[in-house]
Amino acid sequence: MQQPSTFQVYNASAGSGKTFTLVKKYIKVLLTSDDLFMFQKVLAITFTNKAAGEMKERVLSSLEGFAEGKENDLLKIILAETTLDKAIIKERSKRILDAILQNYSAFSITTIDSFTHKIIKSFAYDLGLSLNFEVEMDAISLLNEAVDVLISKIGTDKKLTNLLIDYSLDKTDDDKSWDISKDLNDFARVLLNEDDVKHFRKLSDKKLDDFFELKKKLQKDNKQIEKEYKIFGEEVLSFIDTNGLSIADFAYAGELVKHFQKLTKLRFLKSEDLKFEGRLNTTIEDSKNLFAGKASAATKDTIEGISEQLRMYYYQSKDLYNSSFSKYLLNKITLKSIIPLAVLNNINSELNTIKEDNNIRLNAEFNQLISDNIKDQPAPFIYERIGQRFQHYFIDEMQDTSVLQWQNLIPLIDNALAQESSNLLLVGDGKQAIYRWRGGKAEQFIDLGSNEENPFHVHKNIKNLETNYRSYSEVINFNNSFFQHTSNFLQNESYKKLFYDGNTQLENAKKGGFVSLTFLDKEEEKDDEKVKYPKKVLEKINQLKDDFYLNEICILTRTKKDGIAVADYLSENGISIISSETLLLQNNSLINFIIDVLRIIQNANDEESRFEVLYFLYEHLEVRIPKHEFFKKHIKSANELIFEELQSYGVTFSFSMFQQVPFYEKIEEIIRGFNLVTSSNAYVQFFLDVVLEQQRKATDIGDFLEFWDLKKEKLSIVASENSDAVQVMTIHKSKGLEFPVVIFPCDVDIYRQISPKIWFDALPEDYKFKELLIDYKKDISFINERGLEIYNQQREELELDNFNLLYVSLTRAVEQLHVITEKKISAKGIENVNYYSGIFINYLKDQNLWQEDVLEYNFGNIRRLKEKEKEASLTEIHQKFISTPWQEHNIVLLASDSKLWNTEQGKAIDFGNLFHEILSKIITNKNVDAIVTQYHQKGLIDEVQLKTIQNTIDAIVSHPELTTYFSEEVTVFNEREIVDFDNQIIIPDRLVFNKQNEVTIIDYKTGNSSKDHHQQLLKYELVLKSMNFKVGKKLLVYINDKIDVVEV
Repeated sequence: MQQPSTFQVYNASAGSGKTFTLVKKYIKVLLTSDDLFMFQKVLAITFTNKAAGEMKERVLSSLEGFAEGKENDLLKIILAETTLDKAIIKERSKRILDAILQNYSAFSITTIDSFTHKIIKSFAYDLGLSLNFEVEMDAISLLNEAVDVLISKIGTDKKLTNLLIDYSLDKTDDDKSWDISKDLNDFARVLLNEDDVKHFRKLSDKKLDDFFELKKKLQKDNKQIEKEYKIFGEEVLSFIDTNGLSIADFAYAGELVKHFQKLTKLRFLKSEDLKFEGRLNTTIEDSKNLFAGKASAATKDTIEGISEQLRMYYYQSKDLYNSSFSKYLLNKITLKSIIPLAVLNNINSELNTIKEDNNIRLNAEFNQLISDNIKDQPAPFIYERIGQRFQHYFIDEMQDTSVLQWQNLIPLIDNALAQESSNLLLVGDGKQAIYRWRGGKAEQFIDLGSNEENPFHVHKNIKNLETNYRSYSEVINFNNSFFQHTSNFLQNESYKKLFYDGNTQLENAKKGGFVSLTFLDKEEEKDDEKVKYPKKVLEKINQLKDDFYLNEICILTRTKKDGIAVADYLSENGISIISSETLLLQNNSLINFIIDVLRIIQNANDEESRFEVLYFLYEHLEVRIPKHEFFKKHIKSANELIFEELQSYGVTFSFSMFQQVPFYEKIEEIIRGFNLVTSSNAYVQFFLDVVLEQQRKATDIGDFLEFWDLKKEKLSIVASENSDAVQVMTIHKSKGLEFPVVIFPCDVDIYRQISPKIWFDALPEDYKFKELLIDYKKDISFINERGLEIYNQQREELELDNFNLLYVSLTRAVEQLHVITEKKISAKGIENVNYYSGIFINYLKDQNLWQEDVLEYNFGNIRRLKEKEKEASLTEIHQKFISTPWQEHNIVLLASDSKLWNTEQGKAIDFGNLFHEILSKIITNKNVDAIVTQYHQKGLIDEVQLKTIQNTIDAIVSHPELTTYFSEEVTVFNEREIVDFDNQIIIPDRLVFNKQNEVTIIDYKTGNSSKDHHQQLLKYELVLKSMNFKVGKKLLVYINDKIDVVEV
C-alpha cells in the first residue's frame, strides 16, 4: 500500500547514536518493501569515505546477522516499529543481502563528492567537457603551478610586472618579505573556497587596467580628503594660537585642541580615534566650560569669549566627518586590497588556462558546475542520465554539507518527495559544524533543524536524539552544564538557543567517569612558558598510564603546530606517540637519507645534501675515526669515489648498477647497498609504494625530487590503531571519533583570525566594481550600515565556530576528560571571556567553585571504571624486508626451460625436488611411513618410487651417525628461513636441538663432496652463533647409492 512521503530531521548531539539511527532507518526501508532491489532506489550520503565505509559495513553485517537468525538490539527495534516477524526478516534479509552483493555498484552509500562526480560524468558532453577529463584532487599543486606561471611572466608582460612589483612593495610596507612566491601560494588558496568562487566569477571580465584605474582614483580622492581635513584643522589651531592660547589652557588636558590636531594627521589615525560621542561631545552639546580649571582668569575670559566660535568649529568638523570619513575609510581599506585582488584575479585566469590545456577539472568546482548547468534541468532527465532514480534520501553530517551542495540536491529530492512512499532523512548537529572554511554553514542546518525553513511541500518532522550512548555520566553532565553556560556568551539568539536547548543529553547505563579542569600560571622564564602545556600533559599521562593503555589516551590540539610541540616533548620523555607529524615520511631519517643520495646524484655540487649523507652514514655505519676526519676525507670527493671508499664499511652500493636500472630498482639499490633496513620498516615500505606509483608516470630522479618537495608534507604512513601509543591529533581530525581518555591542552582567542577577508558589496557607483575582497577589521563597521552588519555577523560566526570546536573537543571523551588551560585573570580577579580559559573560569564562578589559589578542579572519581583489557592485535606484522636484486631473481625464460621437458635430466630434477620435500616433512623416525604413504596416496609417487624412497629414507633415519637426530628426544626445525646479518635469507635443511639447547646442522646433498657444501654449513654456523646459539656438529648427508655422512 502506498504511504505518504515523509521529511524527517534528526538533531543528533555528540554520542547520540546517529549512525545507528541511519542504519536502522535504511534497513527498515529495505525490509518493509516487497522489492528486493529497493536498495537501488536509496541514496545515503555521508561526509567522508570512512563514514560511508562504516555505514556500508553496518548495513551488510546487520543484514547478515538477521539472515543467520541472530538477535540484537537493532532487530528488537525493527520488530517493535514494524509489523514484520522474525521469519520474514530472516528470509528477506538473506535475499536482499544476495541482491546487494550481486549488484554492489548500485549500493549507493557514498560521499557527496562521489555523487556530484557521477552527475558531472553523466553530463560531461552537455558541459562541454571531454568525456575522458581527469579529476584533480590535489588542487593546491595546480594552484602552485598557476602561481609559478604568473611569476614567470615578470619582465615579459609590462602591466603584470608592474602589478607584481606593487604587490611586493605592499608586502615590504607591512614589514613582510618582498619574496612573494610563498605568500602568493598561501594567499591564492582563497580561489579554491566554494564561497569565494562565485565572487571571483564576477571579476572575470575585469582587466588589469580596471584595477589600476580604481587604485589611482582612490589615491586621488583620499589625498583630497586628507587635504580638506588638514586645512580645516590648521585653520582652527591657527585661530586658537592667534588668541594666545595653548593646549594646557583647555579642559581635560586640552581635549578639544587635540581633536583638531587629529584632523591634520588623518592618514595616521585609527578609525576609532575620531569620536563624536563621549566626554568632549557632551561638553560641547551641554555648553560646559571649555577652559581648564587651573587656567588664569584672563585666559578663561578669552576662551569664554570665543567658545561659540569653537563650538561652531566642532560642529563643522562633525559635518566634515559625516560627509567624507566613511568614504575615506572605505577607500583606505580598498587601497590595501586592490593590488592583492588584481593578483588573485590573474592567478585565477592562469588556473583556468591550465585546466583547459590539460583537460583537468578540480573536484572543488563540481558543485558550481552542477548549480550553473544541471540543477535547473527536469529531475527525471537527471535521473535518466545517471541511470538511477532515487526514492529515499538519507543525508548524514548535514551541518557540514555546503550551501551549494544542498541547493543542488533540492530539485532531485523535491521530485522524489512528490511521489508517494518516499522519504528524506537529514541527520546533523549545528554544534559540530566546524568546516565553515570548506563551505559548510551551521546556520543551514540550524534552520532546517527548527521550524524556520522547509524547502519542500512535505510536512517536516523534527526529532532529537536525546541520549548520549558514548560517555559516562560525569562527562555527560559536565558538558551539559558547561555548554548551557557558554550559551550566555553567544550574541546570536539562534546560536544561543542551539547551545542551551541542545545540551540536555540524557545519561546511559554507564555511571561515573571523571572530568578535570587544570589552570596554568604564566611562567617567568620564556623557555618554561613554551613547554608548560606539554609538561602538564606528560604529568597527566604519567598519572593515567597505570589505569589506561597509552592507545586509550588521545591529546587534542587546536592547531598542527600545538600538536607538534606536545608530540616532540612526549617523545623526548619516553612516551610513545602517534600523530600526523610522526607518521610523515619526511620525518624519518632513512627516507631523508635516500632523498639526499638522490639529490647528490642529481646535482654533484649539492654540498649541503652531501654533508647530510655523510652525517647519516657516520652514525649508521658506526664509523670509528673522529667525525671531522671522516667529513674532511669525503666532503670534497666525487660521488663515485665516496661510494667506492665506503665499501670498507660494508657498503655494497654500486653507482654503475644504479645508473642502469629503472627508478624503483634505483631506490632498492640504495636501501640494499647502504644496509638501511634489517627487518620490515613501515616508512621504507610506504616510501617504496610512493616510488612505484611515480615510476608508473615514467618519472626520473629530477621529476621525483620535484614531486617530493611538493608533496612531502602530506605523504605519511598509516599506523595501526592497535599500536600502544598516545594519539595526538587536531580537533578537526577527531571529528566522529571517541577515546576512553581525552586530554585537551588549549586556550583559544575566540575572536582571533589570521588575515581574514570579506566580500564587501556596498560600494559607491564610481568604483565600477560590484564587490571587492577586503580585509576584515573593525574599520568596516564605521563605513556604513552594511559594513556594521558584516562586522557583527562575522563576530557571531566566529563565536559559534570556536564554541563548536570546543564542543567537539570535550565530547570525544568516553570515561575521562582532562582540560588544561591558562589562568588568564586580571589583578582585580576579572577573567577574560574572549578566551576559552576565561569561559571555564566564568563557569566555575557561576557554580561557586572558583578559588583564586586553586589550580585544579575535579568532577567525579578518577578511578577507572571499565576493566582494563588488552585487545588482541589484528595487525599482521611483517618481520622481513623483502628486496632482491634483479640479477638474483632466478627467473628463467620458458624457452630455455622447455629444453628439459620430457628429458631424463628434467625428470631427475623433478624427482630430486620431490625427495627433498618429503624429507622436510619428516620430524622423527616414527612418521616416515605415514609421510611417504601420504605422497603415494596423492598420486605424487608411483609404486616403484614408493619403494625406492621408503628404503632410502629408512637408511637415513637408521644410520648410526644420524639415528639420534631422528629420535623423539630432540627438537627439530626443518627448512626454516633465517635472515643473516647481510639481510640474506638462509634455509638449513634440518636444525636439531638437544636438551642442552645445543644445535646440530644437517644438510642433504647429492653427488660428490664439495668445498662449497662445507662453506655453506660454515656460514650457517656463523649465523646461528650470531644469534647466540651453541653449535655442536655440522653434518652433510650425501644421498647416492649409499648414505655417506660427512662432518664439517
